[in-house]
Amino acid sequence: MTPDDIAHWQSWRAKPEWREEVLNGPDVVRLAEALNWDVEALGWPPLGHLALFLPPPGPRGVDGHPVRGGFFPPVSLPRRMFASADYRFHRPLIAGMPAMQMRVLESLAPKTGKTGTLLLGTVRVEIWQEGEKALEEVQTIVWRDDGPPLPLPVPASPLPIGDAAFTPGSVQLFLFSAATANAHRIHYDLAYAQGEEGYPGLVVHGPLVAAQLLGLWERRHGPAKRFAFRAQAPLFAGQPIALAASDDGLQAVRCDGTVAMSANAG
Repeated sequence: MTPDDIAHWQSWRAKPEWREEVLNGPDVVRLAEALNWDVEALGWPPLGHLALFLPPPGPRGVDGHPVRGGFFPPVSLPRRMFASADYRFHRPLIAGMPAMQMRVLESLAPKTGKTGTLLLGTVRVEIWQEGEKALEEVQTIVWRDDGPPLPLPVPASPLPIGDAAFTPGSVQLFLFSAATANAHRIHYDLAYAQGEEGYPGLVVHGPLVAAQLLGLWERRHGPAKRFAFRAQAPLFAGQPIALAASDDGLQAVRCDGTVAMSANAG
């Protein structure tokens, strides 16, 4: 990754992409199923907009992501991760009505981390409906080099205890991948996850865990106006995840006691 490479990739910045579609209620219901969220009793699922404005059909890379060079630049670093997001919810979205989405890559900058050279991208997303901004989101995307294989976390004894818990399995991961059109193979192709990306098992989607944390908060307080999360460690299918809420915020705790995600809502 040379300075010329970075300068070339940064030319993708500040090019807004606008799309319009009628919001399809059944798509949101499919996401609710992946979250085990009862829409009849609880209404719109947490982060339900992730089932909307899905990537259009097109060529995919070997990892399952859309081929680079479209919305995202052709970064040469092989691994891409959704590291964090910050949401503002201004008004509810209405299914069956048209809406507009604006998406733009705002920044792209190199950084040195524990695993070597990283590239951090900031993406802003806005959804507008009936002439009003309904939702805004700022995502942090990280590209990195290959790292050493990771061991499967060894469960602590006793297991971490929170206010709620869930154990995502391969079916739940597949349902979430399908509902959000996320074809990254680490979530459903065990041989690829282990052999190519060095994970010990199927990786749980960061936004799936974030939605569970937001759901924990909304069951107690009602619809949130803001929510932010930051992924800190990977989580794997078949291992329990404790969800905890306190005055300091929300946490998803891995079976070995590692805090895998921190979040806050209000």
